[in-house]
Parts: sequence; structure tokens; C-alpha cells
Amino acid sequence: MTLLNPRQEKARDLAREMQKLDGVWVTNPMPLDDYAKLRFQVLDSRKTEVLQMLADWGWSPAWCSNLPRITGNGWQLASVYEIDPLPTERQPVRDDRQTIPRAEIARPKKTDTEVEAVMRYLGWKK
Repeated sequence: MTLLNPRQEKARDLAREMQKLDGVWVTNPMPLDDYAKLRFQVLDSRKTEVLQMLADWGWSPAWCSNLPRITGNGWQLASVYEIDPLPTERQPVRDDRQTIPRAEIARPKKTDTEVEAVMRYLGWKK
């Protein structure tokens, strides 16, 4: 058995509670991936009460699509929703850029032969 992070534990607990409801199916494999949202399908006949129950629990599911569901009564229309259990933990990004002094960028060293060649090209020296 693997140890779950707090986000996966919260998703697991929410999925268990939702599976107890009639007409609700959690479609994600568990444990929930670190970057995935918890997806579930709910029959349209139960949609209003399930969404209200989730709102009472403090969740705000987002609608994804409508898909048919095969039940004991045949095909029934169902909606797919997703919930983000917790924001994902972001990995800190280390700033490893080097700062280059301005003088080194704008003023490359030129040899005397280069300077003389440019002056001859411009006609300033013969």
C-alpha cells in the first residue's frame, strides 16, 4: 500500500462519499493523479439534489459534458462533472540565470588591425 498525499486522501474520501449516493459514479482511477481533477457522472434525474449536496459540503463541481449511462432501467442521460480537491503543490523554481554586466555585452575588444581596416574602408585613412 502506498502512502497518499493530502490531496489524494481528500479525493479518496470524497469519492467514497459520492459512491454511496444513488445515481452517482466516480470515473477517475484511484489514487487520484497529482494533476487530475476528480471526475464523476450523475444521472440527470438526480443532478439537482446531488449538486446541492456537494454545494452544502463546500464543493463547486464544474460541468464537463453529457454522456449516456447504462443502468438497470436501460440508457439514461447523465452529466459529467469535475471537482478539484485541492490545488496542486507547485515545485519551486530556482532562478539560476547569471547577470552579465552591461560593459561586457556592448564593448567587445578590437585589435589595431581591425580598427585600421575599418578606417581604410571608410576612407579616413590611406
